[in-house]
Amino acid sequence: MDEHTRWIRAASEILNAPTPQRAHDLLVDELMRETHADVATRVGLSPQDPQAIAISVEAREKLPPREHWPVAAQARAHPLAQYYGTTTDHSPVRLTDLIEAGWTLDDDAHDAMAALGITVHQMTVPCDTHRGDFDGWVVLNEGGFGSEDLARLTDLHTLLVGLDRHIRLFTAAVGMGVPDPGDAPSLTPRERLVLSLLASGSTAEGVAARLMISPRTVHKHQEHLYRKLGACDRLSAVLAAQRLGLLPAGGSGRAASLSAHPHPDRRYSSGSSQSGAHSAIPSTTAIVSMPKSSSER
Repeated sequence: MDEHTRWIRAASEILNAPTPQRAHDLLVDELMRETHADVATRVGLSPQDPQAIAISVEAREKLPPREHWPVAAQARAHPLAQYYGTTTDHSPVRLTDLIEAGWTLDDDAHDAMAALGITVHQMTVPCDTHRGDFDGWVVLNEGGFGSEDLARLTDLHTLLVGLDRHIRLFTAAVGMGVPDPGDAPSLTPRERLVLSLLASGSTAEGVAARLMISPRTVHKHQEHLYRKLGACDRLSAVLAAQRLGLLPAGGSGRAASLSAHPHPDRRYSSGSSQSGAHSAIPSTTAIVSMPKSSSER
């Protein structure tokens, strides 16, 4: 399947997702697949309240400790937030390009990144371009992002902004956001998608086809889900997830269906809130240089 067709399919899945959580997880999964990111963070800084930050962190493996997530002051001091807050550029950029253009990391930013175990290999998807404060996605990859990665993200930027806006409006319309289940085990976006599809009755082969991964990979995700949820089969996993708030509480029909027709295969982010074309690839020369202080002029 070519990239154009894959993104049409992905957008259709996101727009037709039955819940904001499913739409969110689908977008995160596609964004991380596209950029080969290890971590994807949705950050929203409020122009009305400088101390407020809405943040959702998703990771392929283990999430960074919540106590190390940045607070509003740290996020505002980050070069990415400084760049979008003081320039008119609203396109995706790489942090390494900003640093090369003179946008420096202060000690607080260095300390925050060290606590999170992340590097300067960060790339943005700005979503709200009219408020002055950064609102969008930041993806991280320990191996770095090349010019082609930035070019693909730039090509997809308008689509990604639209899908993100759909999820925000969908969330507001139904009065529910990406849940924060408290004591529930931490699941990756891919694990949540697999769990949701299994709960809706999909087979392992059906899940593999929907997510464009191998059935073997689906089985691995099932094993991880069963271990994290303390379950022994699909039905007990779904019921445990509902009790923990990881799945919406359903009626007895679905549970009865799963119980009456058990699947033969039994091998098996977390969010918070605190008070163009390739020829137009943004490059280092396109980055607005860091303004000089009065003492340097």
